[in-house]
Amino acid sequence: MPELPLASCFPAASRINWMARVEAALKSAGFAEKLMWRSADGQQYQPLYGQIAGPRAGRGTVAPWTIFQRTDHPDAAKANAQLLDDLDNGCNGLTLVCNDAASARGFGIATSKLPRVLRDVALHAIALRIEGSGAEALAAHIATQPLDPERLSIAFAAPSANIAVQLSTQGFRGPLMEADGRGWHESGVTPGEELGAVLGEAISHLRALGNLSDERLARAVGVTLAADQDMFATLAKFRTMRLLWARILEACGLPQAELALHAETSWRMQAVKDPHTNILRATAAVFGAGLGGASSICALPFSLAQGLPNGFARRVARNVQNVLIEEANLWRVADPASGSGYVEQLTQDLTATAWNVFQKTERGIWPSGDDKSTTSLPLIGTSAYPLKKEHAAEVEAL
Repeated sequence: MPELPLASCFPAASRINWMARVEAALKSAGFAEKLMWRSADGQQYQPLYGQIAGPRAGRGTVAPWTIFQRTDHPDAAKANAQLLDDLDNGCNGLTLVCNDAASARGFGIATSKLPRVLRDVALHAIALRIEGSGAEALAAHIATQPLDPERLSIAFAAPSANIAVQLSTQGFRGPLMEADGRGWHESGVTPGEELGAVLGEAISHLRALGNLSDERLARAVGVTLAADQDMFATLAKFRTMRLLWARILEACGLPQAELALHAETSWRMQAVKDPHTNILRATAAVFGAGLGGASSICALPFSLAQGLPNGFARRVARNVQNVLIEEANLWRVADPASGSGYVEQLTQDLTATAWNVFQKTERGIWPSGDDKSTTSLPLIGTSAYPLKKEHAAEVEAL
């Protein structure tokens, strides 16, 4: 092919030239100080970064993350119909939300109805998560099926170490317990505080499960983090979690094992008014979590804050992920932000903050959750550019 000298016709780019052009455009010197911003964790960031080398923090395999959908309809037959529709239309993971789970939002399924909820579901072909007190009930249901627990992909959030050990004895490979950052996120903590608190929870689970073999223990704890509309902060948060987990395993003398890192789009960012704007927030959140290395993602339906989402809202939640996987192909590059100066700086700062918070949790000092930095932000459709007339809510009639 002939050489294309086009690029050589332009002068080499430099930070000095860039700054001069921006100062000319803004008609102001000292713009760098004006464009600097401070994160919720207190770190200050420049308007421009060069390349920074950092450790890789992607998923262990280059493959699409698992698309999860909430199963939370109180009526077992309707919950079953919904999840079968989800599995037929691009979803390959189910989050079984029991009615006593913190994430139930006033809905959820009764543990006694799990067999009916899971009727006609090929459990060996999909991934499952269960939230609330249903771990033992799910294990009991699987024991009635011709299934090998070792070959199933199930993330339990066992409420105690005794139940987790029992699940391990039955052959389930885990995760058996969960370190969950969603509650911390919803209480208003910063990303660094959320990560530090999650590490504190994870270490307490590891200590409680200390009788397991090292190989099983390294995979016994999973992590769930909230993903919000700040794409870069979310991306850096998930990268940071993978790096911190590798450090935890090393410090505990455990073999390195890939972390089961689950993302759920933020409940805190859900708007009740003009809820269709939540679709955009969920897209940004999934984008950040997916590029940050989440193993699996659940996008909350955009009308969840208004009630039990209907079929349309559930379809949109699935397709936010389907589009980003099948059309945007976000999964095809492992750790695509590696080397990006801005993201690497965010990751480094979050790592330092989270480790400091984690060390405090070891002394019994946990984040207070009194951060108010997000409450003053404008919310499109609610406090900025509200609708003159609200659309009918996309929720089930109960």
